[in-house]
Amino acid sequence: MKKAFLFLTISLFFFFSCETEIVETEGTAIEQQEEILEKSKRKNYFLVANRGSGTVSVFNARTTAFIQDINMPDDNAQPTYLAHSKFNNSIYVGDFANRKVVYFDANSFEIKGEIEIEEGAFHMWINDRAGQLWINNIVSKTTSVIDLRTNSLIENISLPTDEIPELTENAVQHDVTISQSGFAAYVTILDGSDKSYVVMYNTRTLEYMRHEEVGGDAHLLSVSGKIYVPAQNDNKITVFSRFNLRTLDEIPFEATHGVTNSNRFVFTTGISNNKIGVISRFTNNVVSQIDTEFDTPHNLAVNKRGNILFLAHSGASATKVVFYKVRRNGTLKKLSDYDSGINPFGVLEY
Repeated sequence: MKKAFLFLTISLFFFFSCETEIVETEGTAIEQQEEILEKSKRKNYFLVANRGSGTVSVFNARTTAFIQDINMPDDNAQPTYLAHSKFNNSIYVGDFANRKVVYFDANSFEIKGEIEIEEGAFHMWINDRAGQLWINNIVSKTTSVIDLRTNSLIENISLPTDEIPELTENAVQHDVTISQSGFAAYVTILDGSDKSYVVMYNTRTLEYMRHEEVGGDAHLLSVSGKIYVPAQNDNKITVFSRFNLRTLDEIPFEATHGVTNSNRFVFTTGISNNKIGVISRFTNNVVSQIDTEFDTPHNLAVNKRGNILFLAHSGASATKVVFYKVRRNGTLKKLSDYDSGINPFGVLEY
């Protein structure tokens, strides 16, 4: 009798243990499914500023489908470049003609406000860790630093003429980026057709730290511990350490201009010879390049999965943006093109 009772007790224990395990497993599976579903609902966008139309075009970065145009608030607006703050859930758009940055809700695309800066809004970069937006004003020759917590101007930084006394009257701030840590900002200063400077600033104090000279018409990309600096007129990308601007490598690429990256690759445009180059982030070798169908390939962005590249072709009468499939080996295949507006200029992915 005792043996039978013991057997029954053990059987019931295993039954309920297995049932609990099944319920827990099912619960885990349901949670995983809900997480996958939630991730699938998250949006991924490509945006392009149509400088000649006063609009920003929005595309689905997973399907490349056109979503809508965002109208700038001023009739004579010239939107040039864009940035996204996850912290503020906002898109920031520089208006070259109206001395302002306009910011919109990143989900509804409704206007949220404006920030007064100086004249000639151009390249910009946001870092939520630093809580700052940096934007170069190429007419006023200043860099505006904006506090993202208050959406207000902190300071307009002038050219560092004391620190770089060889700067000429042609010198002007151009591109800008911020390290992922938010500690340092980097600004290119163009000074004639053959010379540019990469200038490093402390984001907390806004003080000059150091600089290095590169070739003409230089741009910037911060990736992990490196700063990639394409110099169009020098036909090469110089790779610096982001910590001290020590030169790490040089990558030859003719007319290199626009630059972006995925986890595996760095992408650049050959702006005057209608090329796109794909560079391995691990070896700094050019793994592929392709001719573009339209002239003046300018700025580019890549989606979160790293499998779609978005390219804007700029020019006074240009209208084309183009989508490319990025294969795992780094080769590109054109997917489609779209007329987004007049003079597609700066691009953004988020």
